[in-house]
Amino acid sequence: MAKFAESCLDVLNRHGLPSMEFQSYFERSKHDLLADGAAAIVTEVMQSTDGRPDAALLFGLLLDEARMGIENDSSYGKIFLKDAETAIQAHVAAEVCEPLHLMKIAGLYRRAGLPVPDILILNTVGQTIPAEAPVSDLDGTLATLAAEVEAEGGGPYEFFSGLDEMTAGMPEEMQAAFLDHLLTLDNPILERCALYWLLSGTPLIQEAVAAGLRQRLTSASLLAGTLFYLPIIRGWLPASAARAIVDDIGKLARRNSLAGASHDNEAKPVVGDIMASLADGVGAQSISIVGKQKNQTFVAMILLKTGYGIKDAFVIRCRSKREATSIVSYTRQEANSVRIDRMTAELLLEAALADGIENEHMPAPGFIDVMEACNLNNLRPQERDLQALLDHVDPQGEIPNATTAKLDRMLNNETALDALVPLIDSWFEDTGETRDIIRRSRSARTAETRIWAFLEGRRDIWARRFLQTAIILKSAKKENQSKTLAAAAFALIQKHPLQDIPLMEDIVMTTLEAGGAPLW
Repeated sequence: MAKFAESCLDVLNRHGLPSMEFQSYFERSKHDLLADGAAAIVTEVMQSTDGRPDAALLFGLLLDEARMGIENDSSYGKIFLKDAETAIQAHVAAEVCEPLHLMKIAGLYRRAGLPVPDILILNTVGQTIPAEAPVSDLDGTLATLAAEVEAEGGGPYEFFSGLDEMTAGMPEEMQAAFLDHLLTLDNPILERCALYWLLSGTPLIQEAVAAGLRQRLTSASLLAGTLFYLPIIRGWLPASAARAIVDDIGKLARRNSLAGASHDNEAKPVVGDIMASLADGVGAQSISIVGKQKNQTFVAMILLKTGYGIKDAFVIRCRSKREATSIVSYTRQEANSVRIDRMTAELLLEAALADGIENEHMPAPGFIDVMEACNLNNLRPQERDLQALLDHVDPQGEIPNATTAKLDRMLNNETALDALVPLIDSWFEDTGETRDIIRRSRSARTAETRIWAFLEGRRDIWARRFLQTAIILKSAKKENQSKTLAAAAFALIQKHPLQDIPLMEDIVMTTLEAGGAPLW
């Protein structure tokens, strides 16, 4: 496997990350590397992230794949992370790793959205760390980082991401003290970073940055944008010390006649095309919004995922409208996106906010930038039950009031079903339970019977998937496909036999095929 990892690194080094050569090679080899390549990759990374930046890049890609595997209930993610941590421990025990090197590796975990292993936290490897964050030339260090980010076309979010990765290897208490000190510095970009940390940090980090913002307000003032978004973020926070401090900030702002600050005096963005993909088999979908503000074109990208809410969000500042069109065109081809209206986008985003909060996931930090860039500041979490979604896609009640014969025609509309095929080819069940069912079944017939039984307990999940997709397709003027999906959702809700719903039969067959079951 070491030679296999070296071969992958060689392709990456020769052709680069964006190249078709590397992307194709990585797709073919990633499963083998995840299954048995952790030790070889960690060895390359531990040798030198500076001398072999391609090794760190490959390790980061595999960490990201492992995270997605864990989210999608696949065993390979946990296996890779366990093997990687074991390999890191072996290198640390051999005392061949400098603290700065370990912090860079910790940053790779943070970038992938994974918990940093204890072995990479500085005080767990016998390193001497100061009680307080070093401040001797912090202003200069931050100025240098800000200049580098700006030179690469980045802004506050990229600045935050750099700091977040740099501090990933610090003990939590040290990181909290460091961030608290940052907010005493006279640098307005740090206020936006504080909002990002409120959305992404641990409770201790959230409390530290909230306290830093309160101190900033009492000693001077806060920017209008900070005061505007704090009450919105407060509505997403669980009951905590951080939320209590944000409440204090609101009281202080009102006392000083600062509450209610907004961007009303700024030029409103002009939003153009809005594209949305259909949710895939694990409930992931993307929304892209093209807009223009202050003569600069931008593309806002948002990733939604069932159970996680707004999983990722960021704004790309484009040099031209052509660049924005190119970005959207690429995502449209990759994800089979369709054009939707603003109302539909807002419905999807508000439902995602509610979904995330219900499952204890805050919106991605960059969602603040998306709200600001696209003038989505009125969005609030809105949980909509299945009946509300059905009423939205079928306000006249045509489907509930349909005769049995008419409902059957909607469910079996061959033209609509054929048109849906390329849009829903990722709709199947791939969980530990379904894989276990297929593995333990002695025949294709047994596996199919058991998958049908499994799906009986998933009626509401698929009804919601069908209705959300129907809403998107209705907005995209694809009425026939939308009606067929809504009818299928209604049939699920009303406990019609699953075998009488063609879309469910497709899901069963695709699930069996994806799980490796023989289909005859």
